[in-house]
Amino acid sequence: MKRVLTPARGAILAAAFAGLTLPAISQSQLGDALEVGERATRSAEQVQTQINQLDDERSDMIGDFRTLLQRKTSAELYARQQAAAIESQERELVSLEDQLGRIDEITSQTAPMLEELIDDLEMFIEADLPFRIDQRRERIEGLRNLLSDPRVSVVERYRQIISAYTREMEYGRKNDTWSQEIQIDGQPVQVDMVLYGRVALVYMDSTRRHAARYDRATQSWVELENKHKAEIAKAIRIIQGKRTQDIMYVPATKLAVQ
Repeated sequence: MKRVLTPARGAILAAAFAGLTLPAISQSQLGDALEVGERATRSAEQVQTQINQLDDERSDMIGDFRTLLQRKTSAELYARQQAAAIESQERELVSLEDQLGRIDEITSQTAPMLEELIDDLEMFIEADLPFRIDQRRERIEGLRNLLSDPRVSVVERYRQIISAYTREMEYGRKNDTWSQEIQIDGQPVQVDMVLYGRVALVYMDSTRRHAARYDRATQSWVELENKHKAEIAKAIRIIQGKRTQDIMYVPATKLAVQ
């Protein structure tokens, strides 16, 4: 087995070769000295290993500390953001509570306005051409029922009223025709009603015997001359999609503008 030259052995050999005067020592004493030196060397190596391990542990601890410091910084930032969000939500809750506290006041102010809107719409329908009059009156009655129903919110009541106004506006933008039974000279007669927007409302039966237009001024039906009947028949077919689009002549009276 190859012997390793330790620092202790190296010192003794160097002294011998240099001609230094050393006290006379026995072979056993020399071996003991060498053994002591080797033990010291091994002990130093162990200490160095421990130092290296401690240094590695210190490096790991520094890394862990930096990681924890970053997490702490992130946690503090998140906590500040959450605190700001909670503060904003608390302000919103205060605002909502204030609005809820004033809901009775808002409702008391809104109810008369909604009632007035319905009254105005009803007056308009009664003064308008009497087309689909039963359906339109039922719509007014339905709106009044909404106002007295506590389960319906103010927003929904308003939406329904605006929807009714919108439908009334649409009547004036289109032509329409439908079959309806009316009383003529006390007898029921099935006729085709024709609505030209809000310009005119006329009717004619299938035999073309009865034809009339509604007069706004007198609020009554006025008999039409035979010359208008062909145009009414053409208008009915165009509106029903049974004939290509064409100019339609309307049997209407002049509007008096004051």
